[in-house]
Amino acid sequence: LASLPALPAAVLADPISVPPTALLPAGQTTLRSFVSAPFPHPSRAAGHDYQGKHYSAAAAYSDSTVGIYVPSYYRPAKTVDLVVHFHGWNNDVPTVLSHYLLREQLEASRRNAILIVPQGPKDAPDSGDGKIELDDGAFARFVNDVAGYLQSVGVTTTASIGKIAVTAHSGGYGAVGGLLTRGGMNDAITDVILFDALYGDFDAFTKWASPDPSRHFLSLYTAYTAVNNATVMAKMQKPQPNLVMLDGSTMTLAQLQTRAPTFVVTDVAHDDLMQKLDWYELFLKSTALTTAF
Repeated sequence: LASLPALPAAVLADPISVPPTALLPAGQTTLRSFVSAPFPHPSRAAGHDYQGKHYSAAAAYSDSTVGIYVPSYYRPAKTVDLVVHFHGWNNDVPTVLSHYLLREQLEASRRNAILIVPQGPKDAPDSGDGKIELDDGAFARFVNDVAGYLQSVGVTTTASIGKIAVTAHSGGYGAVGGLLTRGGMNDAITDVILFDALYGDFDAFTKWASPDPSRHFLSLYTAYTAVNNATVMAKMQKPQPNLVMLDGSTMTLAQLQTRAPTFVVTDVAHDDLMQKLDWYELFLKSTALTTAF
């Protein structure tokens, strides 16, 4: 694929600067700015304070960059499947893409889906996620903006959304809890995958997973969130046993390919969970997303 052209004016966030397009040998990476991205947002108009330090709106909450990765094998279909990832504290989109090897692991998973990584709080210790967390219908507007852009530049042949797998690491839970509560796209979300990210919004995750057995909730957790995961297990447990509990050191893809709520315990370090053992790839393989071939 050639480098993607500039965004249509309708979805370009001005005057925020946008990093240049970069290309990986395997697929296509584009960084672009969308007005429907999480920030700027009134919730952080005055910035944010944490442990005596101030994070200004200009530095941490004015970047509307969205990372888009189109796998080398991607083939347009009747609908557009997406993997939407929300990063944790003290991070930015280029670092998230490279440090956690998200693009490489999507390639290896062979899911016929496009990876979307919106900028949350930039290099700040904060789980707030602006529009996506707090505004009614914001997630629907966001994914439809991205899908419309992809169609407009010829990557896809439609802007119709198919399946969405939502993933989050650590503090990214705030965005996911918000979008499951008021985002407007729950019918399209087939999988929610958390990497040590159950710090709150327990009812939002439980309510999303409960009504439809085709929805798969998967939580990988360490000692940091063990108590929180036990709380959510209790909320999701039905009269008949319906939970799958696994050990990260012995889990297999076959065990993960269930639509029952799945909880995986591990002693792998919090910041290594997604990339050290290629678990992002493994978990994507367990989703309802279509295989490319």
